[in-house]
Amino acid sequence: MKIDREWWRTVRYAIGEERRTARLISILVTVGAIMAGLILMGHGFSVTVG
Repeated sequence: MKIDREWWRTVRYAIGEERRTARLISILVTVGAIMAGLILMGHGFSVTVG
């Protein structure tokens, strides 16, 4: 019974970590996409102006 409880706690902790990691990755992807968009826009403007 004790092993089962420990295992469940480990599983719950792993799921929590996974969710946190997924959120972190999604934030990084979003920030990266915004940065890429700004860079492309900047290049587009510089090419248009230049």
